[in-house]
Amino acid sequence: MKKVNNKKAFTLIELIFVIVVIGILASFALPKFNETREAAVAKTIKQDISTIATSIKSRHALKSDILDISDAVELNTDTWTLDSTKLKVEYKISNATCVSIEVDKASSTHKLNVTITPTSSTLCQKIADDGVANSSEDLY
Repeated sequence: MKKVNNKKAFTLIELIFVIVVIGILASFALPKFNETREAAVAKTIKQDISTIATSIKSRHALKSDILDISDAVELNTDTWTLDSTKLKVEYKISNATCVSIEVDKASSTHKLNVTITPTSSTLCQKIADDGVANSSEDLY
């Protein structure tokens, strides 16, 4: 007479083995996913910086002055902070300023200052590593 195996469930050893394999795979995949996500956010911020600077330069060229920063740029206020009184746009991470873009009207020629603080977070360091540096240029 043949013995019929009516196994209808997994053994505890089989379940533990599957969980261990999934854990090992996740330990390789999750850091790579986070790194890729952070690189994408850094590229987006880099593009935002370029767009903001171009918008401010264009507005200044058309009007010869900027009285309110919101006249020159329109941004997502969830990620960027506009300060009209100081003519400043900031990107903060955990209340630490990562990127600051400011129109300086103190000198005879108006200047556009871009300041990156790479020490404020790893994302800011990635932005600096992507080639975004502190700069100051005259607005004409």
